Amino acid sequence: MSKYVLIYKANEAYDWSKLPEQEVKKVMDVWGEFLGSMGPALIDRGDAFKFGGKSLSKSGAKDADNLLTGFSIVEAEDLDEALEMAKNAPGVLSGQGTVEVYEAFGV
Repeated sequence: MSKYVLIYKANEAYDWSKLPEQEVKKVMDVWGEFLGSMGPALIDRGDAFKFGGKSLSKSGAKDADNLLTGFSIVEAEDLDEALEMAKNAPGVLSGQGTVEVYEAFGV
């Protein structure tokens, strides 16, 4: 078994903190169901990112594009199994985002 990082991305930047609390709860409940569906394969449910991140390079810090929305870490036999888990992410199903899946480089 290997570890895979699922990185959730939105198609466009959106500040969820500006939504009414009830709508945010509804969205988080859907994500909670998705994460729960992975059972023991889910090693770290990660967390959602707050809007307003920064991007740092040698030339300094600038506003991030705010397309990254969160991450999770799962355990899977191979990349195909990790992709199978990721395909049911709410952002993918709704067409509002994508999931990038990377195998962790364990040493």
